[in-house]
Amino acid sequence: MAQTRGSLSQLHDNTDRKVFVMLNQQLKKLPPGWRKRIKVETSSRQTEIAMNIVGFGDTPEKPEGQPYVTDLLRPGHEKRVSHTEFGLGFEVTQTALEDDRHDQLTKYGMWLTFSANYVLGKRAANLYNNGFTTELTADGLSIFNTAHVMAGASGGTFRNRPTSDVALSWNAVRDAIIDLETETKHDSGQLASSVESLRLVIPPHLEMLADRILNSTNLPGVADNDRNSIKTRRNIEIDVDKLLTDTNAWFLQAADNDMHGLRAYERVGLSQDEPMTDARTKNRLYTIRGRYSWYGLFPQNSWGTAGA
Repeated sequence: MAQTRGSLSQLHDNTDRKVFVMLNQQLKKLPPGWRKRIKVETSSRQTEIAMNIVGFGDTPEKPEGQPYVTDLLRPGHEKRVSHTEFGLGFEVTQTALEDDRHDQLTKYGMWLTFSANYVLGKRAANLYNNGFTTELTADGLSIFNTAHVMAGASGGTFRNRPTSDVALSWNAVRDAIIDLETETKHDSGQLASSVESLRLVIPPHLEMLADRILNSTNLPGVADNDRNSIKTRRNIEIDVDKLLTDTNAWFLQAADNDMHGLRAYERVGLSQDEPMTDARTKNRLYTIRGRYSWYGLFPQNSWGTAGA
């Protein structure tokens, strides 16, 4: 559909150069917030295969003079990821270009990049929004689940979701930290090392409550003067995502994106082509395009609840 004077009557003379420069400026000025909470990797393939490794079991006692018992590294759960292509353009008639009297064409770049970044943000947020249902880790279960399966020979399960969903509170955050300490295990069954720097991902509706819980010097909402041990024992960053769809859901994950399994691939970053002219109509076409994918690789060091 071409932009005409009838669809936006305030158009007058302008140049491709202004639109092209504006697109590039907006690509730099609007960094998507989801990148700080999800590990982003580059890809050179149409489909990526990610696999976890099962480490060694416990080292046994070795009697003096006896041979060493040997162990093997084994393949763990595998995840296949195919990238999604995104693209949007706007087409402007020759007449509309001539009559852009309010210099509106320079703002088209802003709306193209806003649209693209907004969609990327929504797709990234779906790791959380659908993390209890359709977004799966490599073990075939939802990202946040009460019975994740360990791929080691001894089997076993662990959870990164409470058995009953809980509303955000000081006690609930404490229990989530305990879960991360005692339930985060390697596929070989051993407990993982503690994570002291965490990120609390929440919708805007929980922002002020989260601030009281994490940043009060003393225990929030009680009459005594006991210190807030969550504040003193853990470094937890509050990360508000406006694209979370459940106003009660909240998530706790490692602040270091290498340590949790929420991932994304950038096959082709957002980019624009040179403006094109339709030889028959002389309409000008401006486009933006990118290829991305988002997925859950492993559930360790991330925890979530749908709230209550």
